[in-house]
Amino acid sequence: MIKCQNCGMNYDEEEYGFCPYCGHVPEEKPDGEEEILPAGKKSMQAGSAPDKPKKTAKGKLKFVLLGLILVIAAAALVFAFFPFEESGVTVPDQYATIQEAIDAAEDGDEIVVQVGIHRENIDFRGKNIILKSTDPDNPEIVAETIIDGGGSGTVVSFRSGETEEAVLSGFTITGGSGILVSSGSSPRIENCTIEDNEAEYGAGIAVFDSSPYILNNEILNNSSFLGGGIFIEESSPLVEGNTISRNNAEMGSGVVIISNSEPKLIDNIISNNRATRLGGGLVVALGSTPTIKDNTISGNAAERNGGGLLIEESEPVIEDNLITQNRAANGGGIFVVNSMEAVLLITGNDINGNLAYIAGGGLYMEGSSPTLDSNTFSDNISEHLGGAVAIYNSTPVFLRNIFENNQAGDPDGGGAVWVSADSVLELNDPDDNTYTMNLPNDLFSE
Repeated sequence: MIKCQNCGMNYDEEEYGFCPYCGHVPEEKPDGEEEILPAGKKSMQAGSAPDKPKKTAKGKLKFVLLGLILVIAAAALVFAFFPFEESGVTVPDQYATIQEAIDAAEDGDEIVVQVGIHRENIDFRGKNIILKSTDPDNPEIVAETIIDGGGSGTVVSFRSGETEEAVLSGFTITGGSGILVSSGSSPRIENCTIEDNEAEYGAGIAVFDSSPYILNNEILNNSSFLGGGIFIEESSPLVEGNTISRNNAEMGSGVVIISNSEPKLIDNIISNNRATRLGGGLVVALGSTPTIKDNTISGNAAERNGGGLLIEESEPVIEDNLITQNRAANGGGIFVVNSMEAVLLITGNDINGNLAYIAGGGLYMEGSSPTLDSNTFSDNISEHLGGAVAIYNSTPVFLRNIFENNQAGDPDGGGAVWVSADSVLELNDPDDNTYTMNLPNDLFSE
């Protein structure tokens, strides 16, 4: 052992050519000068084995560099086998296309996509992975991270039984036929803008025999024959917190729900959609039983029936919605036809400011038996019959509703309610509905 001349620490000079504590290199001894050894250590005598070569600082540096090279090589090997680190952006840094990244991924992986226009049509291929932009909560990032289908079909597909652990988050989806969810898939589609797509069914999102989670998206300016914004068939998705606006279709320009579907539509804005025939905002048909709750259904239009909402042969629960400023020939707010089951419940809604060119400013029904409970009908207008409600060949139940400032154009038009001769309106005795300032009268029966 020797003592460092710089820091005073003892170390083995045969093991180290410099002080391992401070890095000091001992000075060379002048020729002929005897080395002073610590007590108990004898100097090497003539004929003894030569001293071990001492490691110099330069030699030590070589070992350090070699170690660093080995560490880097090991890290590269790890990244080669495990390319989807949460902190890394993988497209296009590690993979040229999103589909290449999906194909290389395994369940549980996360793929992050940089800002830019990614011109491709992608398929999750049954993989329960997270595909997201760099910041799905930032609208600017979402607007600038674009998957463009190039007019060649579905832009994003979930058709292999993906579960809710398959996530699409924070993209603009455009230039194709939107998003397809089928074959029992239930992915999460969230924080996306889905716009300017075209398809026969569901130009924004088409759902067949599946139960996806459609959350906090903007679904805008899409065009189709049925369901400009969303098309749902034999499915039970959760559709919550979305804005579904400025879509176009022949029927159900905002949303179509058909064929025994049981979705939940909660807290959405369904506005300014246009149907050339039926259901400006929504169509519910063919044995479907959705829950439609806490939505704003406003400014939608249909050239024929159901400006805000059209219901046919179905029994939805329509609860606590704002249904306002919609217009159609019949049923400016809501149109109900051929739905005779009493379980069709319309309750707690604010139905105001809607317009019908023929009948039923707020609500038109034909061949139906809904229960209307605790709704407010105000400021609705029909140019002919039923300022608030027009009833044909139906047997509805009215309980605790408020009718205020509604107006019908015909002298016997029923400012609040118009009832045809072949209908029976069931009221409590005494009538517990409230009528205020409806013109030309409150309730008219043929």
